[in-house]
Order: sequence, then C-alpha cells, then structure tokens
Amino acid sequence: MLRKVVYTIIIFCLFATCSKNDDSNELPKFSNQTVQSLDSIINSEIQNQNLPGVVVGVWVPGVGEYVKTFGKANLETEVPRELTDQFRIASITKTFTGLRILQLHDDGKLNIDDTLVKYFPDFPKANAIMIRHLLNMNSGIKDFADHEFLHIWYDDLLMPFSMEEAMELSVQDSADFYNAGDSVIYCNVNYTILGLIIENITGNMISEEIHEHIFKPLGMNSSIYPNDKILPGKLKGYSWNESENKFEDKTELNPDVPNAAGAIISNIYDLKRYVKALYTGELIKQETHEEQINTIQMQGSPEWVQYGLGIINLCGFYGHNGTIFGFSTEMFYLPEKDAVIIINVNRLDVDDNSKSGPLFFKIAKYLFPEHVKW
Repeated sequence: MLRKVVYTIIIFCLFATCSKNDDSNELPKFSNQTVQSLDSIINSEIQNQNLPGVVVGVWVPGVGEYVKTFGKANLETEVPRELTDQFRIASITKTFTGLRILQLHDDGKLNIDDTLVKYFPDFPKANAIMIRHLLNMNSGIKDFADHEFLHIWYDDLLMPFSMEEAMELSVQDSADFYNAGDSVIYCNVNYTILGLIIENITGNMISEEIHEHIFKPLGMNSSIYPNDKILPGKLKGYSWNESENKFEDKTELNPDVPNAAGAIISNIYDLKRYVKALYTGELIKQETHEEQINTIQMQGSPEWVQYGLGIINLCGFYGHNGTIFGFSTEMFYLPEKDAVIIINVNRLDVDDNSKSGPLFFKIAKYLFPEHVKW
C-alpha cells in the first residue's frame, strides 16, 4: 500500500501464466559502456542497501534496452530472480483504481466532480470532498496508515481488515482534516474510498473491475488483484529485522489491508505495457486523459514532484512507485524519449523507506541527465 521516501526527496507513494509478451527483440542493444555503467549502478546499490534481489527493465526505442536480473528470489533455496517474477506492486495499484474511476466517468456512471455526499453522506466534510480531490490527493483526509499502524500490520500481515474499516479509521481523525482542494498530500485512504465507490456503482468487486476493464484489454496476463494471501511463483519478499540482524519473509499478506490503494500483483513486462497505455490515455477519452495528466506540486516536495488524477509526474517521468512489506517498485514512462523504466526489489522494511527509489533516480539520471533535476 504505502508511501515513502524515494532517495533524497520524499515521494509518497502494492496469475495467470507468466509470459514475456513484449517487443524487446525489436530494440537495439545499449553500448557495452552503457551496460557496464548500469551494471555498476545496480551492483553498488545492492551492496549499499543489502538487497536480496533486483529486476530492472529499461526500454528506449531507437537507442537500446536493458532487461536484467540480479540476486536471489529466495534466500533459503538461493533460487535466482527471474524476469517474469510476479511481485506486489503496492501503491502502483492506485493508478489502476484511478483509471477505472476515470473510465466510469467517461461512461457516465459517475462524475469526478461528484461530492462524497452522493456515496457516503455521513463521511466528514462529504459535501466538500469531490472524487477529483480523492484522485488528486488533495481531499484533506488524514491517512490512517501511519507508523503505528504499519508496525501493527508488520507484526500480523494476515490480520483481518476491510476497506470499510480503513474509512472508519480515517473518520476517527476527522478533526485533523484540512480543507479539500488546499494542498496535495499523499493519503492512502483516498484510493480506498475510490475502491468502495467503484464497487458501489458497479456491484462488482474491485478485483473484477480492474481485471475486466484494464488487465484484459491490455493483455496483462501476469497481473492479478489477489483475493488471498498467496504470491504466485518462487519469489519471496523480505524485511530486515534490525534487532535480530536477519531478513524475515514477508511474502504472504492479507490483500484487504492495502486494498484498492496497494493490492495488485504484476511483473515488469505487464507494467511496461501498462505504463505507456496509462500515460497515452489508451483506455479513456482524450479530454479525460488531459485532466488525468494535469499534475499539481505535492506539499513539502520540490516543484517537480507532482500528482495528477492517479499518476505521479517526476520531471516529466510519468507513472508511480510503490512500497509494501517485502517489495519496492518503480514504474515510469518518459514520453519525450518513449522510454520505460521498471524496477523491482524484493525488500521493504518496517520503516517503509523505498529500496527501489535510489535505483530509479540513479538510472534515470545516468540515461537522461537533461531531463532530471535531482
């Protein structure tokens, strides 16, 4: 689900048969020097951050591709990481939930300028909070997923939970809500509420809606919105136990905790297909897409850290990142170069500090120095 720091800035940011259905064979290869430099960047971060394993996919049409694995999928069996590993994408899930909301807007089933009064009339400030505010992270709602909650969940990853409970927890802090539309502040419960709205309008589970209207049309055959604790395949996710000086297996968890804000499982090839479709507005109307990518600076962050309607903009890299116990992931698209960068690390600790963020920032800066400000 959850948010956290991506390198030196704060960015708040979770079954089918695995298949390699990309067009990577059509791309040239990067030069040996570029490959060696990328190898060096990644190996350095593996050493510095004690990362169990890493999968990196970089595709730059007309220039080259770099698709590679490092380290272990399972520290006990020493099975290596594979390119087709399915992993928990955490908060990247928000882009799917947001996209489904925008599709329903296009279909006339809802309007993103509807207020919560229409769906949850008893919710605090329901007459002022619009669906648009939830999408844009400027609803004013306080996030329940603070450090105290994270520690509780860390110790009991299978604890019972529901989207309704998440809403109830946020209501307890309603005295601390700020005015909707004032500031863009990352809040997981925004997307939990959006998930409930999707279910209320369609009469279907959020997992069914995302499968039918996003996974299926895009051919994302290795992506699932899980309804149980299982992660398909051999990959394990780890957290470092500081007091015992060892890794702990955090692979299995109750997906109802991250829910519509962070539950999805995918792999690098599906995310490659998806992030470009997300940015280009392939599954929504053009006018809706223009609103989607109209991004606003996030409070307390540099001016180049911005949030749109379910999408992050970092210096023109569009997509999202995600952190959830055991896994840290980056998914970004640079339209000026038609370039995609996908990174997954099978480690995320209780502090929720991104392990993939430093890799993304260093790789993006090396490959596209003219586009970055970090």
